[in-house]
Amino acid sequence: MEIKVVEIKLVHGDKPLKALVAIEVGGIIIRDIRVVKENGRRPVVLAPQNSWKGDDGQIRYRTVVTFPDEVKGEIDFVVLKRYIGELEKCNADSTR
Repeated sequence: MEIKVVEIKLVHGDKPLKALVAIEVGGIIIRDIRVVKENGRRPVVLAPQNSWKGDDGQIRYRTVVTFPDEVKGEIDFVVLKRYIGELEKCNADSTR
């Protein structure tokens, strides 16, 4: 199954969210995949989520799409490869 990044938007700043990504998997477009990087950790790819406020006032999250492990691994690889490429391109542009 071919997985490709169709859109990536880098998010600059000090917050953990580093990029929003849309991918195509088997002809289906999945948006709002996130690349998150906490201080001192490697970036991770997270599936889209919905959030809501529970009766107790706490914000809850539910993953919208769950991928089989082998597909998730491929998605992570493709998304992180593209994310790193975009970072390198930004860094090269900023040194000119």
